[in-house]
Amino acid sequence: MANKRGANYSEAPDGGWGWFVVLSSFLSHVFMVGTFKSFGVFFPYLQEAFGQDAASTSWVSSIMGSVMLFGSLPAGALCNMFGGRAVVMTGSLLATTGLLSSMFVTSLAVMNLTAGFITGLGFSLMYTPCITMVGRYFKRRLSLANGIGISGSGVGAFVLPPTFQLLIDNYGWRGSLFIVAGIALQGCVFGALLRPLQLKADIDVQETESTIESHVADEPMAMPKKTSQGLMARLCGVLDLSLLKIPYFAIFNVIMMSLVVGFSIPFAHLVNHARTVGLEPQQAAFLASVVGIADCLARIGYGWLYNLGLYPLLRGLVACSLGLGLSLMFLPFAQTYATMVICCLFIGVFMGCLSTKTAVFLAEFCGVKRLASAVGITFSVRGFSMLLSPPLAGYLYDVTGNYNVSFYVAGGMVLCSTLMTSALEAHRTRSVQRQDFDKLGSENSSKNPHSMDIVHDMDFDDSRDVLLIRETSV
Repeated sequence: MANKRGANYSEAPDGGWGWFVVLSSFLSHVFMVGTFKSFGVFFPYLQEAFGQDAASTSWVSSIMGSVMLFGSLPAGALCNMFGGRAVVMTGSLLATTGLLSSMFVTSLAVMNLTAGFITGLGFSLMYTPCITMVGRYFKRRLSLANGIGISGSGVGAFVLPPTFQLLIDNYGWRGSLFIVAGIALQGCVFGALLRPLQLKADIDVQETESTIESHVADEPMAMPKKTSQGLMARLCGVLDLSLLKIPYFAIFNVIMMSLVVGFSIPFAHLVNHARTVGLEPQQAAFLASVVGIADCLARIGYGWLYNLGLYPLLRGLVACSLGLGLSLMFLPFAQTYATMVICCLFIGVFMGCLSTKTAVFLAEFCGVKRLASAVGITFSVRGFSMLLSPPLAGYLYDVTGNYNVSFYVAGGMVLCSTLMTSALEAHRTRSVQRQDFDKLGSENSSKNPHSMDIVHDMDFDDSRDVLLIRETSV
């Protein structure tokens, strides 16, 4: 049943207009995430135009990426207050304004504001509603729908780098930003596809807490009409800081900080690194495309393998982070186009594998009810790491004259995350053994309470690594 505020359903329709919402999410990911991952193509031209060192120039892409992540929290609250359609359209206008303004800047500091902060904020407002609206339209097919939507990031990372390079070759970097801004404006079209959806649960809440007036705006009211709490109160509701008391969650965020170093440095500096070793601009841009398409395919393949239950979650993270760390550290030794393509393939594959299971880990260790808070906190942590990593790599380039040390640091940080994940997996395995031991002791005691007293602790025989159960007579 439809009304002027949108469609009403007793439950998620799992199709219908929802596929247009998926299309909106896909196209938004193509442009938003694809632009961020491909912005390194502009790096050497910005460095030359403003006469700045690599460290200073790196702040543009690092600010853009970190604001995209930090902005996910207020974007979620705004989506609840005003609806996904309005938020996405506002984000599109912001991103367009930032990119258009960047055409006319004459200093790198202003470029950080326009292309970095304003564009990044616009992207963050477009990103979050596309994810949440897919979740409202789908339930049984949510995994498929969400997978199709986020796969746009890999497609964008594959298509946009050579496209940006072609535009720069023909129109210069300023003219290219004008065209990119025009593409960003299409986000208003993507947002228009996010038709409001009223679920029965939303209607019940509204009927019990407020009277629906006949002149309400043409937007959904997933939250009660009362908005006196304000945006900051909503943010406090989203952020459940008690999650930081969960050891697994706190350690996982430290792991994510290390991993993001390995993720962000290639996106910002891979193209410039390839040009410094003698590759042509189009060849260098294509390396970013290789990482993007490998990332996209790996997300699909790794998710399918994980669903088969062939390996535990943490062991998969250990293997993939080990592979990514070694691939990043090997990249400086790849001096030909062919070897760099192979290395970028491995980097993209392991990045894609690691990107797929963040939400799975958070849901497992924090619970589904607190998943939104967990994702918000984790994104903020990732944003902080992303803010600092590209400028650090640029500084190392300025000092050493090449990117070798930068990629060694990126790979080393990822390998540190491998060690931490391995320790987390070992501790979790011991905890599971302890739980099984306690369960066994409880069952034995209930069956024959007078024959044995199970001591509920564990002794590990280091030589055999087996669990010893001490029995004592009454």
